[in-house]
Amino acid sequence: MGWRFGAGSLGFYKKAYDLFALPAGQLVSPLTAVAVSAMSRLHRDKLQYRRYFLGGLSVLAFLGMGLAADLTLVGKDLIRLLLGPAWQEAGRIFTYFGPGIGIMLVYYSNGWIHLSIGRPDRWLRWGFVEVGVTVLLFVSALPWGPAGIAIAWTASFWILVLPAFWYAGKPIQFGIAPIVAALWKYVLASLVAGCASALILREIPLPVLGSPAAGAAYRIAIGSLLLGTLYLLAVILLHRGCGPLYQVARLLREMIPLGRSPAEPPPAAAIYGTMKEEAVTLACGRETS
Repeated sequence: MGWRFGAGSLGFYKKAYDLFALPAGQLVSPLTAVAVSAMSRLHRDKLQYRRYFLGGLSVLAFLGMGLAADLTLVGKDLIRLLLGPAWQEAGRIFTYFGPGIGIMLVYYSNGWIHLSIGRPDRWLRWGFVEVGVTVLLFVSALPWGPAGIAIAWTASFWILVLPAFWYAGKPIQFGIAPIVAALWKYVLASLVAGCASALILREIPLPVLGSPAAGAAYRIAIGSLLLGTLYLLAVILLHRGCGPLYQVARLLREMIPLGRSPAEPPPAAAIYGTMKEEAVTLACGRETS
C-alpha cells in the first residue's frame, strides 16, 4: 500500500483496517483454546458436534451481521469521533470494510472444524488457497486505490466462506447446506435493516449540532438505534419468533460472572459445561498485513 500509493494513503488505510479487524480480536481470539478443546471432545458424537457448532455459528452470525450493518452505516462518523475530521478519508475507506465484518467472524470458525477433528494439515493446505485468492483479489483491486483493497478484503471473505466450510467439513461429511441454513436469515436481516436505515436517515436529515464531534456522536446514536431496532425486527420475523434473542441472552448469562463464587469454573469453561443445545462459536483467524 505504501509503495503504490504513498505514506498518506497508507495511514488512512491502516486506521480503517484497524477498526475492521478489531471485532475479530475482541470477540474471537480470547476463547479460541476453550472452543477447540470443547469441540474436540464431541467430534465422535456427530449429532452433538453439529448442534454445538451450528448453535454457536448462529450466535456469531447474529452478532456479526448486525455489527457489520451498523458499522457500515455509522463508520464514517465513528472514525470522525475517534480520530477527528482530518481522518475523513479513513472513514470513507472503512465503509468498504464494513460489509465484510460479519462474514469475517463467521469465516474464522472454519478453522475450529479442522482443529477439533485433528486435521491441522488440511487447515494449512487451505491457508495456501486462501492466500492465493486474496493476493489475486488485491492485485486486481490495485487500480482503485485503498478503497479497492478494502473491497478486495471484503470480497475475499464472501468468496471463500462456503468453500472453506465445505473443505473443513469434508472428512466428517458435514456439508454446507446446514451452514447456509444457519446464516442466510441473518445476512438478509442485516441487508434489509441496513438499506432501510440508510434510506430513512437520508430522507429525514438530522439537526446540526454545535461541534463536529457532538454531531458525529449524535448521528452514531440515532443511526445505531434505528438500525438495531430494524435488525431485531427483521430477525424475529424471519425466524418467526425470538429464538435467536433467547439464545444470545442465555450465552451472555453464562459469560457474565454475576453471583459466581471463586471456586466455580471461569466463564469460558462454564459455558461448555452447561450448554447442550447451543455453543459458543469462536473463530480462528488468518494472519493479515
